[in-house]
Amino acid sequence: MEPSDFLTRLRAESAHIAAFAADRDLAAPAPACPGMTVGEVVRHLGGVHRAVIDWVRAQRRPDDWDRRPPDGDVIRWFRTGAAELHDELSRRPADEPCDTWSPDDRTIGFWWRRMAHETTVHRVDVEAAYGPIGPIGAEFAADGADEVLTLYLVRRFGRGDRGRPASVRTVGVAAGSRVWRVTFGPAQAEVTPELPDDADAMVIGDPVAVYLWLWGRRGDDAVRVRGDRAAAADLRAALAAATG
Repeated sequence: MEPSDFLTRLRAESAHIAAFAADRDLAAPAPACPGMTVGEVVRHLGGVHRAVIDWVRAQRRPDDWDRRPPDGDVIRWFRTGAAELHDELSRRPADEPCDTWSPDDRTIGFWWRRMAHETTVHRVDVEAAYGPIGPIGAEFAADGADEVLTLYLVRRFGRGDRGRPASVRTVGVAAGSRVWRVTFGPAQAEVTPELPDDADAMVIGDPVAVYLWLWGRRGDDAVRVRGDRAAAADLRAALAAATG
């Protein structure tokens, strides 16, 4: 993907969320976010957008991530923050140095990619509350599968000692033509772009299905799980801990 595609996606997904949710019941439960309503998902995403704006401007992690609309109009507040985030990110080149939470990518391009996927995943949450979800796109979904594995799982593995299996597991993941070897255990997680010969389990599917499965937005019926299903379940538990 071209880096600019992420900015295009961020703007389009944000606009869709605001328009889609505007005339719907914001008290409807969000199926993939237990205990949260659609309004709370939109508010959460709007808070993330504003926190990232502050992070980019101050070049350090903000202390406060709990942002709320001052007048209770969450849709208007969300729309304003999303536009401000897009403007803040798009005025800088992708390779401009910028503080992030990844030691491997200290550029503004990190935030282009991260916010595009953050917003897309929560767009899925909003749509799923009322019915079928809209298209995502195979190339973008494959990139999102790569991001959640190589960024979240590796860098945030076992947060709070959650999601750590008792023994080492090796799971192969195939999303179309993109493949990963995921090895994780009590201590750490490693991800490489290859299929393992010694996998405990394989998770296979089209890129969109695998992307949503890795993010916990689809169940095992959306993908093909071969081998030890418990190992695949351990991978999902590790990802839930890393992304939660």
